[in-house]
Amino acid sequence: MKRRINIGIGIILLTCIAILPYGCKESYLDVTPTASLNEDVLNNQEGLDALLLAAYAALDGTSSSPTNVGWQNDYTNWLYGEIAADNALKGSSIGDQPQMNSIEDWTLTPDNSYMSPLWASVYEGVSRSNAVLRVLATTEGLSENDSKRIAGEARFLRAHFHHMGRRYFNKIPYIDETVEDFRVPNDGDIFDDIRADYQFAIDNLPEDPKEVGRTHLNAARASLAKLHMDNSDYAAAKPLLEAIINSGRYLLFPNYNDNFAQNNEQAITNTEKIFEIQGLGQRIENAYLDGRLVNGIAQLHGCCGFLQPSQNLVNAHKTDENGLPLLDTFNDVDLANDQGIETNEPFTPPADNLDPRLDFTVGRRGIPYLDFDIQQFSNLPGDKNIFPGKLFVVDQATYGPYRAKKFLPTQAERDATDAFLGVSNINYSIHRYADILLLRAEVAVEENDLSTALMYVNMIRNRAKNGEVIRFEDGTPAANYVVEPYPDFPDQGYARKAVRFERRLELALEGQRWYDLVRWGIAESVMNEYFATEDRPLLDGKSYKSDFLPLPGSEIDVTRDDDGNPTLIQNPDY
Repeated sequence: MKRRINIGIGIILLTCIAILPYGCKESYLDVTPTASLNEDVLNNQEGLDALLLAAYAALDGTSSSPTNVGWQNDYTNWLYGEIAADNALKGSSIGDQPQMNSIEDWTLTPDNSYMSPLWASVYEGVSRSNAVLRVLATTEGLSENDSKRIAGEARFLRAHFHHMGRRYFNKIPYIDETVEDFRVPNDGDIFDDIRADYQFAIDNLPEDPKEVGRTHLNAARASLAKLHMDNSDYAAAKPLLEAIINSGRYLLFPNYNDNFAQNNEQAITNTEKIFEIQGLGQRIENAYLDGRLVNGIAQLHGCCGFLQPSQNLVNAHKTDENGLPLLDTFNDVDLANDQGIETNEPFTPPADNLDPRLDFTVGRRGIPYLDFDIQQFSNLPGDKNIFPGKLFVVDQATYGPYRAKKFLPTQAERDATDAFLGVSNINYSIHRYADILLLRAEVAVEENDLSTALMYVNMIRNRAKNGEVIRFEDGTPAANYVVEPYPDFPDQGYARKAVRFERRLELALEGQRWYDLVRWGIAESVMNEYFATEDRPLLDGKSYKSDFLPLPGSEIDVTRDDDGNPTLIQNPDY
């Protein structure tokens, strides 16, 4: 069995030697090492590996900025990928992390205090990756294979961080290991630079990673394919997606929820997990290494209440008499819920036909919630793990009646670790096989190859149909789960709508929704419809603003040239 990558070693090394500090610098782009331990000390196999692990550690999104404890950029991307979209509301209370409110309703400005730590998390990852490449250039005695692998891993990581920065902010500076003056303009698209790094990784990484958790050939293919998909370049993405599918190394797990269980995280073949960020479930100093704790339930996990699924997302899981999604009418009538109903008042869950993925993703009244003994808090009759509704929602009136389930630890997982509060060890998949299949279906739609698109979408739907469902203690299904494959795609427009809808259902709350809306060119129409129909007080009167976040105003100020002229250009919508 492959060893699991020990990211903690890299973090501790980075913390101890302060190889890439930010606190003494004016800008987060300025990452020149100033520590007491010179990089020359690290130009050996052991030092390079430690630096590389530190670069992997930056994947968790927690920068060394004292203002970033992980909420500003948790690596599951729930804030910018889900709450900024139509899948979720901020949750908790209005006064809890109020900076999130303006991200939820798109009233944010460049001085939003989350933007600077988010920017920092991107460039800290870039700088850690560049540190590996700088030291590698002066290291002697490495085998050719090790040298290629280390460079491939570092350039993959550098590309990933830049790629995420491009998704967040659009035009950003590209910083490689040769940059000395960090006042780099953002007057062009860095697509070609990211593509070159990913291609280098493809050309130099092995199929089998050195350890579980490290990147590898197919991870780089998946990342480059997604970069092309961001630009709607289906022809460029297609061979990369097909190479992953045809490798024979990946499969769909029998059950949807297998993707979010710890016991499936060690395999490197015959797995749905192509590349994951490792869930450490620990805290070092003031840095939470797993921001998923903030989405927990205080009575169960010890903390918090963010990321509440929207009614719109819940409605999307309704199916018709044939077990198919209501592509055009799903949001016409809300699925019945317990809004305004006290926990000690009766409530009967709706009997509508539902996709079973709903209850693996969303916690809702009357349905079992993981394996916790909830009865001790609710004193309700019936099964001990039934979600009690309002009692477990911080502010139901403002943010609705639902709670997230996906990625949260079970009681068994929580009890098996001494993790801080509700921190989970569950890994987060940057790429999983279902995601790749749906991207390949999307390419097929745009080629008008509807039979291929149908095949891949139905692979996903048949897993939902035939896999496990949420059940009561007596073994009966917890809801009326009815899901079937599509019999056909009658035309390209219908197929496009079906594939996009399937991505929403399959990947809900996994941090991808906003970027899908943007690359499909429908963010404005979807968000305006969402703001008009979600019936949440904080969304009233709000409207679409931009496909991208604002660059932090502080970064524009501190990167001015010697004459006071700005180096960085703000996004036009701000």
